[in-house]
Amino acid sequence: MTSSNGLICFANCLLPSEDGSLVEQNLWIDERRGIVLDSQKTFYLRKQRPDRVINMEGNIVSPGFIDIQINGAYGFDFSIYEGDPDAYRRGLSTVAEKIVETGVTSLVPTVITQEKSLYPTLLSLLRPYAHPKGATLLGWHAEGPFIQIAKRGAHAPLHIRSAPNGFASFEDMYGAQNLATREDWLMDEDASVGVRIVTAA
Repeated sequence: MTSSNGLICFANCLLPSEDGSLVEQNLWIDERRGIVLDSQKTFYLRKQRPDRVINMEGNIVSPGFIDIQINGAYGFDFSIYEGDPDAYRRGLSTVAEKIVETGVTSLVPTVITQEKSLYPTLLSLLRPYAHPKGATLLGWHAEGPFIQIAKRGAHAPLHIRSAPNGFASFEDMYGAQNLATREDWLMDEDASVGVRIVTAA
């Protein structure tokens, strides 16, 4: 449920302060811009109150962690695909549901260096997903295969590649449809691709 003016007030909540204490205070946000607001400035400058008020009944409201480099959790490895997309999605769902116990509310699943033929499938399965009872999967992080052999760590040497054609090499490896070519992709109505991170070294 959204607010008609984009303003939401979380009322009767406890907010963590810098010294670690909890302060009883309302929290105003602008859901359209995705920002926390100063309630007094917003009221006096915009001459508006939130159209939507959510009573938190004394619960704590705090930001969650965003994990941008996670290879898997709870027995599921994001880099292992065994040919069953439904089983892979169940694994993603399990991680999303359980990881909130650690304070992580959003994550970017990381896939290490793979055989080229796997990238289109894996990156397609790693589209954004908001779990109704868990963390949000924001997109994907491809770690490799564009890594110097001397810096490869646990990456399979057989699949490590150079990028002789620059960005075209990345498009060829990951699929052009999986990459952003302009800065404003976050504002696109179609959020089906989401965050894309590539680690190359």
